Amino acid sequence: MKKLHRYLTAASALLLIALFVVPSSAFAHERRTIGNGKYDVVVGWDVEPAYEGLKNGASIRISEAGSNPAVPVQGAEKTVKVQIRQGATTKEFLLRSVFGQPGYYVADILPTRAGDYQWTFVGTIGDTQINATDGKFDTADGKFNAVEAASGLEFPQALPDPVLTSAALSAAQADAQGARTLALAGIGAGVLGLVAAAVVWLTRPRPAAPARRTATEQV
Repeated sequence: MKKLHRYLTAASALLLIALFVVPSSAFAHERRTIGNGKYDVVVGWDVEPAYEGLKNGASIRISEAGSNPAVPVQGAEKTVKVQIRQGATTKEFLLRSVFGQPGYYVADILPTRAGDYQWTFVGTIGDTQINATDGKFDTADGKFNAVEAASGLEFPQALPDPVLTSAALSAAQADAQGARTLALAGIGAGVLGLVAAAVVWLTRPRPAAPARRTATEQV
């Protein structure tokens, strides 16, 4: 009996250790039952953790509700899309089925900004419409991870901030355009000056020609 108690105590300790040691990405997916209780879904990034500037995917795994083992729902890539929002920008993406993983679908995306993302799955699963409440998932809720900055992964040399680089490029282009405009204005002013000088020269007063003397006057 004492030996059994020791085994149970050791097993409990190992379980607690596992809960703290297992990476957080293992829990970085949101589970929910949708479609009037018909379908269980698991939603999260295809690759965890998600970093800005690295290709990833908005993933959803769909199975029949309460099935054990899970019974995958296939064909959803034909009827379901996902609208991804970051800040004030929203774009709709197609889902694709993943080979060898029935019921698992991914919308390929390369997130270009760190922070929270909101996904809204729209369409139908089978003959069931996905309503707005069921289909909306947000990293801000903390059930799956936001996109992280990639600066901590850069080695041996950190890459320039793409936002700052874009701003610098825009400023340089604006300066170049301004210089080009000034140059064209200078050329135009020079041409006008030449035209004005030519007009003045052509319209200048000319001295009268000397009168010719007749033969009688010459004698």
